Amino acid sequence: MKKLCVLLAVLLCLSGVSFAMEEEKTPFSKRSMMLDGTVEPGNTVAVMAPFGGVLLDTSISAGDIVRTGDVIHTIKTAKVYAPCDGTVGAVGLRAGDDVVKAQERYSALMYIEPSSPFVISTTTAKALGGPENDIIHVGETVYLRSTETFKRTGVGFITLVDGKSYSVEVTDGNLILDEYVNIYRSAEYKRATCIGSGTTKRNANVAITAADGAVYRVHVEQGDTVKRGDLLLELVTGTISIQEIPENEIKATVNGVVASVDVTAGETVTKNQLLSTLYPFDDFQVAVLISEFDLPYVGIGDTVRIELTGVWEYSSLRGTVADVSGLNTAKATNDADDTAAAYTVYIDFPRNDDIRQGMNVHVFFNEK
Repeated sequence: MKKLCVLLAVLLCLSGVSFAMEEEKTPFSKRSMMLDGTVEPGNTVAVMAPFGGVLLDTSISAGDIVRTGDVIHTIKTAKVYAPCDGTVGAVGLRAGDDVVKAQERYSALMYIEPSSPFVISTTTAKALGGPENDIIHVGETVYLRSTETFKRTGVGFITLVDGKSYSVEVTDGNLILDEYVNIYRSAEYKRATCIGSGTTKRNANVAITAADGAVYRVHVEQGDTVKRGDLLLELVTGTISIQEIPENEIKATVNGVVASVDVTAGETVTKNQLLSTLYPFDDFQVAVLISEFDLPYVGIGDTVRIELTGVWEYSSLRGTVADVSGLNTAKATNDADDTAAAYTVYIDFPRNDDIRQGMNVHVFFNEK
């Protein structure tokens, strides 16, 4: 009888071991559950100023939808215009050059050889007529005639007045260098309109300079003929690469939604300053808060079903659990125990331009 009892005890122990081993082999069963979530941006794209200047235009606002290639900002360049008619000479510049270094090397960014070949510097000391001829006006047209021969004449205008001293730029005629001429207000060279006399000298080349910055574009070449007011150069503040000159029209590089605009039109910006931030459509994710007690039922790589509550044509999408936050996000709202910690589950899903940030969704885990 005692042997029989021992045998039964051994059998019971063996059956218990067998049951335990069988229980260890049983896979963990993930229960089905439905949680609420929202569509949230994943990564962001920062739009930076490629160079410094005045922001000419910002054509977007927060919440706007943008497409790749849309112009979203425009930075105004500093433009340099020809101060006189003439011929462009000594251009040693190219886009990307630092203007300070260029001027140290050439003493100027470029030179304009004026179309007016001669200039006369004189005073009213030898003016004839009445006292009215002692008063000279900048921009006044005057008429010139050689004292050596009346056959050589010219036309000019007054460019500078300093008390009784003034300068005349010769714009037309057949005068020659170093010729002594009388200057008249009358095209008939009436003696009473003579306001002085002087010698023709070669007109100096006009130096084109700038305080600082970088050359953005050069619009002329050496030997080009320009008119007063023609565009010569565009400059920007800061530095730019000689190898890759950025456009002053800044375009969106992604399809997405504008998260923020950090500048306003008319504002002066510097290189690499943040202009705006975009949320790419391709990086949208579904974010779901999950209780710490439900975490065992969610794994990275799990397939889930997503219902977008407000977009019926996308009422059932398949998504994949991409990540689970490692930090307590907030108190769980989907658990009966309101003291439970909550963590954010991030879910990748097929994106579409109709799906917007903040949309509400239902997410179904472990559907049978």
